[in-house]
Amino acid sequence: MKKTEPKSDKQWSPYSLALNIGYMIVTPILVFGIGGVLLDRYLSVFPIFTFIGFFLAMTSGLVIVYKKSKDMIEGINSQTTPKK
Repeated sequence: MKKTEPKSDKQWSPYSLALNIGYMIVTPILVFGIGGVLLDRYLSVFPIFTFIGFFLAMTSGLVIVYKKSKDMIEGINSQTTPKK
């Protein structure tokens, strides 16, 4: 019988990163997009708040992904730079 070696956390990190970024993009779209549609229906002024909601969703999604990417790059740089 063969012993299986435990999988390291680094092997799954690309998958978890992709999943996290997906959630970071989809959540604002759902919140602001659906919120805009519901507000348009309530006020009977279709597409004003829908467009505003999707603009806010895209902007916040880009900001969240930018900050996450920046943190990842800083983490990689701190691991590769030699300590004195």
